[in-house]
Amino acid sequence: MIEECPRILTERRAVGLVWKPGRVEGEKLAEQVAQFLISRGIDVRVDSSSGSLKNQKATATAIEDMDVDFVIPIGGDGTVLYTLSRLRNRATPLFCINLGTIGFMTESDSATALPSLQKIIEGECIIERCINLSSGVAKTRFEDALNEVYVTSQVHGRMLTFKTYIDGVHVSHGRADGIMASTPSGSSAYALSAGGSILSPSVRALIVVPVCPPMSELRPMVVPDNSLIEIELVKPGATGVVVIDGQTQSDVNPHDKVWVKKAKGVTRFIRMYDSYYDRLRSRLVTKEYR
Repeated sequence: MIEECPRILTERRAVGLVWKPGRVEGEKLAEQVAQFLISRGIDVRVDSSSGSLKNQKATATAIEDMDVDFVIPIGGDGTVLYTLSRLRNRATPLFCINLGTIGFMTESDSATALPSLQKIIEGECIIERCINLSSGVAKTRFEDALNEVYVTSQVHGRMLTFKTYIDGVHVSHGRADGIMASTPSGSSAYALSAGGSILSPSVRALIVVPVCPPMSELRPMVVPDNSLIEIELVKPGATGVVVIDGQTQSDVNPHDKVWVKKAKGVTRFIRMYDSYYDRLRSRLVTKEYR
């Protein structure tokens, strides 16, 4: 879903900056971005765990405490997910600058960052709204996910046996290294590597993807995004772990049912234009044949 002509800056006029600690090029670009914003009368809050900037007007602030108009993660998709997992308000818009390998979720690079920021300040941008996933076991809830909720063994390399339910109906039973439920955003990430389909953000669906099933016992499934997905661990004595966007994890016990459904909240990315298929072609397709 696209928000046209959004109001990015409010009376607050504050922006957060995050980059991977110890990455020199990230710190250098953060210095440039901070100077650019401060020169335009915008307060800059720098993630205190990322590092510090020479500009004394930039305020050190933990991501969890950032009350800002938008946040700028500088790095790859991992930096974006790290930032999102720590934001108190997950709906805070993100303008992501790529310094990673692929950076599928990012919108800009070091060459276009400042011109793009000028357009954002002037309101020449859109916001892409991406669905999130809620998950948990019984009444225990985990953190929301932008990409995927992944259920796997606590012992690396050991398969588990799963039953999968959609809206209370038992649909599959088999062994795999793990099973994940993914959003359209996550369909081009880990789910794609595991053999799932790419889903356009305009498709109101989720994808359930088994990871390394040894036989044809389990297959990827695309289901409506209002579905309730349940993943049950049925192997006696085999404990599992739920991994949220590769950032946080929680233990689960045998015979627990991990439920997954669309969350109420969304993640909001600042885009210069509706660019999904351009990003898909330029960042996931490595060669064009003529």
